[in-house]
Amino acid sequence: MSSIDSTSTTSHTLTVVDTLTGQPFTVRTRSIINATGVWADDIRALDEKVHPDTIRPAKGVHLTVPWEKVRNDIAVVIPVPRDRRSLFVVPWIPNGDGTYRFTYIGTTDTDYTGPVNDPQCTKDDIDYVLAALNASITTGVTTDDVTGVWSGLRPLVKSDAATTGRTADLSRRHKVVASAQGIVTVTGGKLTTYREMAEDAVDEVCRLLNVEKSSKTKTLSLHGARHSRPSSHPQDAHLHSRFGNQSSVLKKMMEQDPSLAKELVPGLPYLRCEAVYAVTHEMAVSVDDVLTRRTRARLLDRRACVAVVRDVASLIGPHLGWDDATKEASIAQFMDECAREDAAAMVTEAEFIASHS
Repeated sequence: MSSIDSTSTTSHTLTVVDTLTGQPFTVRTRSIINATGVWADDIRALDEKVHPDTIRPAKGVHLTVPWEKVRNDIAVVIPVPRDRRSLFVVPWIPNGDGTYRFTYIGTTDTDYTGPVNDPQCTKDDIDYVLAALNASITTGVTTDDVTGVWSGLRPLVKSDAATTGRTADLSRRHKVVASAQGIVTVTGGKLTTYREMAEDAVDEVCRLLNVEKSSKTKTLSLHGARHSRPSSHPQDAHLHSRFGNQSSVLKKMMEQDPSLAKELVPGLPYLRCEAVYAVTHEMAVSVDDVLTRRTRARLLDRRACVAVVRDVASLIGPHLGWDDATKEASIAQFMDECAREDAAAMVTEAEFIASHS
């Protein structure tokens, strides 16, 4: 988005750019909700002509390790030595016999002053998480055992009373504000309060538009919500847990093309039909979309994903109308993401930020 022009609190024109094609175009609307996380202040600056500086980004990372290194059959909370924090240790991907394939550990909570477009898991983050984990188990998990990582930024709202101190001590409550031009911004909050955040933001829009309607979503099932029990077949159970009542669509895909019932990434539960579904039903447009954001394959085992990246690109390319150049570009983009992830894990937080300054 490059500009916002508001002629009233209920009339807005946005100039935006399609990042896939580079094509600019305008969007006209009666209302805008700015729910852009750590970029919320940047959007407000387009509207208010001054940067409000209300967001304090806090980085959180998770690590994935083989379940055999931890062997926890339930999620547990462990203390972090010499810190007033705790981490979750969660088994991931059940095998159906009481064992699991992976365990993930997190999350951290640290001030972040690096590039908001590219938060990475650094050596400091990995050392912090593994030190806490190894203080609670006896198997001794090392950096070499880490199969996947992910990191993100919390858009915490700055406190008027405390501009310093730990981000872990900042409130997780969300905040909804409307500008003089009628643009509604929601910041703060967390995943577990998303429904309340959405309700408060929409209520504010309704107030600005002078609309009085009761909520239609309180009893509305989420897309794919499960309405029946899956069969005991592992493949059916997997698809049902991921897609709910939409799993029938993927089963039909496999009936029409049995090769889609094969593993997408060796050692992981995802099927080839899930990659096709991602690009035909879930707006995935790249290899990275499929392996990182529609499935969680890269978060589970990055090396395994790198080994099959070309096969995945060949699978989804025809459904996206790719030519050879577009296919190679998507592969290169995914490999670059993985390389930058590997590089960040070798340096301290200070070194990473210095390299981006």
